[in-house]
Amino acid sequence: MPNSQRISSTPNGERTAGRADDRIGGDDEISKKDILRETGISYGQFYRWKRMGLIPESWFRRRSTFTGQESFLPRRKVMERIQRIQELKERYPLEKLAELLSPDAAGRCYEPQELDAMSWVSPLARRLLPGAEDRGQFRFLDLLCLAVIQRLLDAGRLSDDQIRLAASTLSVGWGDLADRREGERMLSVVSKSGATTAVLHVGACMFDPQTAVISSLNLDRIVEDVKIRLRNAEAQMGD
Repeated sequence: MPNSQRISSTPNGERTAGRADDRIGGDDEISKKDILRETGISYGQFYRWKRMGLIPESWFRRRSTFTGQESFLPRRKVMERIQRIQELKERYPLEKLAELLSPDAAGRCYEPQELDAMSWVSPLARRLLPGAEDRGQFRFLDLLCLAVIQRLLDAGRLSDDQIRLAASTLSVGWGDLADRREGERMLSVVSKSGATTAVLHVGACMFDPQTAVISSLNLDRIVEDVKIRLRNAEAQMGD
């Protein structure tokens, strides 16, 4: 299928559309041995991170090789996760890192004045959050929606109405997506025949050749970023 859509990653977790015979969210694999060689981490470190859930068990896939059975992991995901751990492990104990990098949503609610202090959320992003003016408190899901809105605003490829559509889709559909573990949780905004649609999906997703992928976001990475921002804000308030 030469006209299928492919999405590639950008540093802030957003993915952009390209033309290729590939799956959206596709990954090649890397062996455990090559992970240790390329990253310089020890066998003990790697398995400690695995035991603590920093490297999810679901990423390990047993494959037959000419030397026997060997463990393989999705290359991009595991290398990004190891880089993330190495960036943060001097600032947080591993137990806290396991919590921060978990895709599970936090249960605490936030007051409007707390949002006022969040410099990473612009006033326009708050205006585009569906129902924001009627909320007495904001859930973690609302903060996730705000982070998605802000990234789409920063990318500059969508209209305000398209961004509202993306945020509404996430707000309504996140409950069904929250416990899914079989792949990265994604939000894609696509267009066909002049109509825009927002799609929540887990892992790979194929669209027909007439559908243009305008933007796609890795929700798991954004969840991590929001949790870390909230953790940093709480630490600053405690100083």
